[in-house]
Amino acid sequence: MGHNIKIFVGSPAALAPFRQIDPALVFYTLTPDAELAVLPFDEDLQDRLHDRFGTGDWPETQSIQLSTTDQSFAGDCSTRAPLAYVETDYFGGAGRQSAALWQAGRTLVAPTTLDSTQQAQRPHALWPVNVALRALGVRAAAPADEFAAFGLERYRSNGAIHERAWPLRS
Repeated sequence: MGHNIKIFVGSPAALAPFRQIDPALVFYTLTPDAELAVLPFDEDLQDRLHDRFGTGDWPETQSIQLSTTDQSFAGDCSTRAPLAYVETDYFGGAGRQSAALWQAGRTLVAPTTLDSTQQAQRPHALWPVNVALRALGVRAAAPADEFAAFGLERYRSNGAIHERAWPLRS
């Protein structure tokens, strides 16, 4: 079974600037009582962002799928409230996860990737997605981690988020 998501995570205020790209964008919560929202970041939205602000460069030293334009825009969004980007790409237990975090217009956690061959060597608390979610205020009670506490285990794709998550009404 796979897990493949690309999402921005933050308060509705942090995500609001994405509506410059498309006023009809829907933000979601992964649980009914969640304070943080997610925005699935698919190729169509990324293309619209690039049409508006330019593509930027694709840094060769990172495996996260964000251009310099995407990262700059995320930094701008974070002037309102912290914003994280979370990406997973797993199939059958093999793959990788990546995350980045911006706050007050600055990169707080640089884009970081951890693949499944490295995960056994690092405690769950230091996996990139858990680090980013914890920085946003997600708290987990053992044995769960932030990934599970936030509800990401229930959504294995951006499509599943669109289909089953709770849309935020603005």
